[in-house]
Amino acid sequence: MTDRQKLQLAQQGFVLLESVISRQKTEQIRQISIQLANLEITNGTAQFYLGQSQRVWNLVNKHPIFAEIIQHPQILSSMEYLLGDDCILSSFTVNRIAPGSKDGGLHIDFPLSTLPTPRPSFPLVANSIWFLDDFTITNGATRCIPSSHHRLIEKPYPDSDYLDSVQILGKKGSVLIINGAVWHGSAANYTNQDRIGLLGFFCRSMMKPQQDLLNLATESTLRSATPTLKRLLGFDSIPSRFN
Repeated sequence: MTDRQKLQLAQQGFVLLESVISRQKTEQIRQISIQLANLEITNGTAQFYLGQSQRVWNLVNKHPIFAEIIQHPQILSSMEYLLGDDCILSSFTVNRIAPGSKDGGLHIDFPLSTLPTPRPSFPLVANSIWFLDDFTITNGATRCIPSSHHRLIEKPYPDSDYLDSVQILGKKGSVLIINGAVWHGSAANYTNQDRIGLLGFFCRSMMKPQQDLLNLATESTLRSATPTLKRLLGFDSIPSRFN
């Protein structure tokens, strides 16, 4: 990350990294994501929220391309800057915002919402939102309240979810890095097309991840896993012995 990007991340709590992956590779990842989402609908394992939006979990074990991109140096350096050099992956999902999906409402990321206030002033979790489509005003681009991670409070405001929030607009292939303590959420999709993204969610190594990626790791994934991927899955967090 550049010094300017680090400053924005510290001050506003988020930064947009443009052209992280090529348009050709973005389209490839999008098609694979849609195939996985449709497969889970067909076999009855699909997970929906807010009625129409769909999540596909455990991506690292569902196609090699996800194990590859979650190790992208630009993303890892951002997460390590926020969460330490030994940070781990908490979950990696497809986020399919369907046509007609409503505003998702503002939230902070798990497990911050379970902690008492005031919350810790240093980052515990952070999200990377991968734009597999252009994120626009009309298709549900993510909303953020700038600098809300400094407030360390339960709700951004008592009377309005979206007072002083901004939508983060960007081209496909971009990745939005968000401190998990920033109040954020998906906006409504008013178009007739899906808005597809990936959520690469990271946490500090001493924290329990959102998914048990250590035990979910398949033999196929581990055979080709780099040391970096194994660390992200939590293998470096296993004590070598117990006293």
